[in-house]
Amino acid sequence: MVARRITKVQMTDWGCMLRAYRRSIVNRMIECHEQSTFIPALATYFAKSITEIEVEHEERFAGESHYPLRKLINLQFDLVSSFSDFPLKVIMYSGIVFALLGIGFGFVLGIARVVYGARWAAEGVFTLFSILFAFIGFQFFALGIMGEYIGRIYLEVRKRPEYVIDKIHSVRTEMQ
Repeated sequence: MVARRITKVQMTDWGCMLRAYRRSIVNRMIECHEQSTFIPALATYFAKSITEIEVEHEERFAGESHYPLRKLINLQFDLVSSFSDFPLKVIMYSGIVFALLGIGFGFVLGIARVVYGARWAAEGVFTLFSILFAFIGFQFFALGIMGEYIGRIYLEVRKRPEYVIDKIHSVRTEMQ
């Protein structure tokens, strides 16, 4: 599943909300104070081991679901934005690719202009395209870098703990 690869949250059932959590996991989720997050994914973040049990779902007897496509899309957006920086990296790396393609296209056009003359290159129109590609690529790259900084600020602000200490074991040493 795409969401599993992007977020690195290992769940198999993303749709069923019939779940049971230990009290310690619920307490950790409450301490996070996050506004928009996918609760099952947040629980897997804090849980050491997860067990999923299949349940039989019966078909709806009457009416229809009041969960429209817009809400499903918002739920996926919350999942990806809360547990991944993948979209920011896509913007940054696509910017690098666009910039390199624009620069490479410019070099090819420069060589072709010398070899074939100015008429072949449509009197410089293609050169403008290569410059445009390079500038758009640099803008995407800059946007990705800014997104990375904002993403790191977001990680700090949401105050999700990097690790959780369940129990501290003390070792008593006897002095001789």
